[in-house]
Amino acid sequence: MVLTGPLAIVKVDGKAVGKIRDFRYSENIRRDEVRGLGTVMASEAPVTGWAGSLSCSTFVVDFVTAGIPGAINRLSSSVYSQVFTGGDSFEDNLVLDETGVTIELYKKVGDSVDPVTRMITPKMEPFAILQKCFIEGDGFDVSEGSLATQNQSFKVLTPVVQLK
Repeated sequence: MVLTGPLAIVKVDGKAVGKIRDFRYSENIRRDEVRGLGTVMASEAPVTGWAGSLSCSTFVVDFVTAGIPGAINRLSSSVYSQVFTGGDSFEDNLVLDETGVTIELYKKVGDSVDPVTRMITPKMEPFAILQKCFIEGDGFDVSEGSLATQNQSFKVLTPVVQLK
């Protein structure tokens, strides 16, 4: 069965995240060309880098708590670093975050069908697990005639792989 919006479930820290409008993940593999003297033609294209990115938008109820949970902490005592006073701050939370968030994408599939009622019992099947996602952008959009959305973008440090 093809993955569609109604079948997708996004989880962070084991909890389903509601109100997600869209979810986009991409990986870019950088290759450099190897040439020798006497030719302009490339003879090799070795991989020299990998980069992952994620962007998503959610419907907004409250800007401070909307979006991917744990991606950015806006509930601080101060905007600026409090390293000398011992308090917490928005700046310190951004600068000192070394773990990012892990975002799990699941697909709803049928598990069993009741023979009497014909009701289908669903289960979740892992689709992709995105680890070490660090926020790079956060904003919102309010337009006349539409629902407000929050847009977030992330740098992803670990590729999606299916480990054996």
